[in-house]
Amino acid sequence: MIVTAVCLLYLAGAAINLMVLARIDLARLDFLDGVLIGQAYYVIVPLLGFLVQGQAQMPDLLLAYRPYEDLGTTGMLIGGMFLFPALRVLFRRVPAARSDTSDPRMAPAVVAVFALTALVSFLLSGLADGGHWQGNLEGAFANPAFLPIKYAANVARNAAFAGLLYRVVTGRTTATRAIGLGLIIALVDVFTTFNRITAVYLLIMALLLFKHRPWRMLLGGGVTLWALSAFSAAWPAFRGLATAQGYSPQAMAQAWTVARQAQAAAPGTLDGTLNAVFESSNLVVLNWIVQNYGTAERPFLAFAMFARPVTLLLPGSVWPGRPQNFGLSLGDGIAGIPSLALNSTLYGESYANFGWFWPLGLSAFLLLWHGVYRAIAPNARVVQMMGAFAAIAMWRFDASFVGCAALLTGGLVLGLWLVRASRLTPTRRLYLSPMPVNPSR
Repeated sequence: MIVTAVCLLYLAGAAINLMVLARIDLARLDFLDGVLIGQAYYVIVPLLGFLVQGQAQMPDLLLAYRPYEDLGTTGMLIGGMFLFPALRVLFRRVPAARSDTSDPRMAPAVVAVFALTALVSFLLSGLADGGHWQGNLEGAFANPAFLPIKYAANVARNAAFAGLLYRVVTGRTTATRAIGLGLIIALVDVFTTFNRITAVYLLIMALLLFKHRPWRMLLGGGVTLWALSAFSAAWPAFRGLATAQGYSPQAMAQAWTVARQAQAAAPGTLDGTLNAVFESSNLVVLNWIVQNYGTAERPFLAFAMFARPVTLLLPGSVWPGRPQNFGLSLGDGIAGIPSLALNSTLYGESYANFGWFWPLGLSAFLLLWHGVYRAIAPNARVVQMMGAFAAIAMWRFDASFVGCAALLTGGLVLGLWLVRASRLTPTRRLYLSPMPVNPSR
């Protein structure tokens, strides 16, 4: 009975999300659309695998999630499948008839920011001289300049794909060129940070570009997911070895060979496949949060989720009790490793803050940042697309990400407006709202 009820509710929620996603207007993509897209990728697809298998495990941390027994967690995941489409219906996109005031230089500016910050953070990390990527990062954070540069690079690599999507939608480039440039960005990011998140952004951008060609989207998406699965399964071992003997093509080739051999020797599992592509272990960590927060040992965090995005760059000496990185607190609580960051999707942090009032707290949080992006530049479609990709990334990072994303977006909007308003360019039209043109001038 429970199995039937859970499966029926899941199918109903999945059907509603598919209908809402199918009606997405790429020209008016915004923050709430990104919430739906991120949920589809990081929750709906892996949850289907868990429901089929009946359980999911993280053997290295001794964690397990059984969807037909851990009904609190399952109820959250399925409840969100109804909640977020409802928010999308209630809070509409920018009207199609409203003129687009996007600065055409926004997309190149974002790519330039990514290139600059990625290069600087790579040099500051010391990876060019070799060493383990995690150890290098821990040493780099001792430099106070590294943190803001690293966060800027993290946000810019996400926003770059929104800029590429905008250029295709507005006819400034082709889908093929956008995917090609996106691939270059992903490769640069992979070999300077050894993080594969940009491959996910690239995949999502490509799927959106082919939304109106379903057979091509399904075929291309299926092949890409298969390749990403094979690549991601060997990735943890590869990135641990890639620069251990120095940063060179030879060292990386040798590390890849060893990683592939280790992958071939290990038995393949559905858990491993889902986690390699969709980071499904985040749902297992979520289950731990549901089981352990709200006790005397781990009380709820109240409104720390709201405070974290706006206090991220605030020095600890100014506010010693400021909210800490939620992912690091999970690593410390679950594994006893303070430097280990674990992710738990948007649901994890919202439950840790609000308990079973999470629908109210999470809805307020998302609508707040949806409003922030509207306030930054309400009629600039490229800015709203940047908000959509920031919302996608929020399923992968903690609440601080959206604060950094909005800060960078607002800074770029202001910077480009100042350039337009200055005498450095012939045009003086404002960015936020077009000024009337005097024909006598």
